[in-house]
Amino acid sequence: MSRLKDLVSKGVRLIVADSEAGAEASPTPNAAPEREIPAEAFQQEPEPVRRSQVAASVEDFGAVYQEAGIELPLHGYGVDKVAEMLESKRLASLGKEVKATAVLAALEAAQVPIREVIQDAVLRDKALDAFEAAKEREVSELRGQSESRVSAIKSEMETYLREKNAEIEALKQAGEAAGQAFQKLQERKRREEQRLHDVIAHFIEGAENPVTTGSRPPGGDTPSV
Repeated sequence: MSRLKDLVSKGVRLIVADSEAGAEASPTPNAAPEREIPAEAFQQEPEPVRRSQVAASVEDFGAVYQEAGIELPLHGYGVDKVAEMLESKRLASLGKEVKATAVLAALEAAQVPIREVIQDAVLRDKALDAFEAAKEREVSELRGQSESRVSAIKSEMETYLREKNAEIEALKQAGEAAGQAFQKLQERKRREEQRLHDVIAHFIEGAENPVTTGSRPPGGDTPSV
């Protein structure tokens, strides 16, 4: 809870500056200035915002106040107007109490109760708290979604790597098996060629045996008989 909200939850006691200027400017000089504002005066809530459409990077909180349905009081004296009055050139160099006296006198002359200015400030404070809470939820949800997606991606990568490693191992084994099969083929071929050579040798005299033995050079021509 903000300090302002904590204070108004118990009601507030006002600083009342008694000034002749204020009394003269007041349309009801006999009316006693309001000195205390009960907590009930600050029960109004801004429009609830579960998911704000305003970016967290917003610099001007006017969009936040607008989203929360906060409007300037009809008399035009909200907390921003009073802030301008306090920061005006005429009051800038004055002390805090003197500033308060001058502004209260001006508000009294304009028939603007100071409680309405405070109510405007409290309402805006509540809107800011709600905006912060909404953005905190968004960050939490985004982090949860991101962590879930990161976990899913890691799982996909691990599955992909297992599949590809299995494929690589299968290719290696297939290559080795093919090499071993070819080696055995060569051994059987040599034995068969030797058998053919030996059979034909019985019928050839004084001539080279046309049946070759041993490995055949790759792409070699078939010997002529």
